[in-house]
Order: sequence, then C-alpha cells, then structure tokens
Amino acid sequence: MPPPADRSARRLVARGLLALLLLLAALPVYLVLKPSWRPMVVRLACALVVAAGCIHARRRVRRAIGEHAPSALDTPQASPPEPEMDQHFLRARVDVALSARSRPYFDRVLWPRLLALAGGSLEPPAGRRWIRRRGPSPGTLAKLIAEVERRA
Repeated sequence: MPPPADRSARRLVARGLLALLLLLAALPVYLVLKPSWRPMVVRLACALVVAAGCIHARRRVRRAIGEHAPSALDTPQASPPEPEMDQHFLRARVDVALSARSRPYFDRVLWPRLLALAGGSLEPPAGRRWIRRRGPSPGTLAKLIAEVERRA
C-alpha cells in the first residue's frame, strides 16, 4: 500500500483530470445553448461545485470531530432523581380514585377508614342518582376528607 502522501497526490491528480474532463464535456454544451440560457447554466454549475465542496468540508469536519473525545462540557447533564412519594399517600390516592368509580369499593374500603379517622361520627354521602354503581363524586370525597382533616 502506498504511503499517505502518494495516495493524496494520486487523488489530487485524479480529481484534476476529472474536473478537466467535465470542463471539456461542458464546453460544447455551453456553446450549443441559446445565449439567454447560458448565465443560468453557469450559475447551476457553480452551485454544484459549491455544494460538492460543502459536502466534502462537512465530511472532513465530522471526521475530525469524531477522532477527539467529547468534552466534559458536551456531555448532557444528569437529570435530578425524581422525588419518591410515600407509599401510604400513593395508596390513599388510588383508594380515593377507585372510590369515585365504584360505590361498593367506597363502602367496603374508604368509608371505614374515614370513619376511623373521624372518630366514627361522619354523615355518609348520598349516592349518585343517575348512576347507582358509581361512588361519591370527587367533590363530595374532597368535602369528606376536608371534614376528617378538620376534626383531626
């Protein structure tokens, strides 16, 4: 395998020959075109040369950046750990949500707990008229819990 200097010299010569061949092929096309189209064709050829140069430069920059280790400033910051919620709170939140959906769940699970916390003297909430299986509305549950908190 030839040394890198010979390879780059060969590439340079090959690119020069390719550019010369393209110029020789484009010259008759340019002369055959109507004079009104010639400026546009020249601009298009220049745009293609600039685009090819930009692609080449972009590849070289990416290759150069890829060789170096990323800076400590470039690494993303670690996200702070999410706060852990108390399991009792999470269970109570689930109980309230399920009690609003199911009257039997409210009657068997949440209502005895609310009575125990309030000292046994709470007025039971009225059921929903139009849906019998649904538990008390979230607003009614909020009022019951506020009453228990006030008494505690």
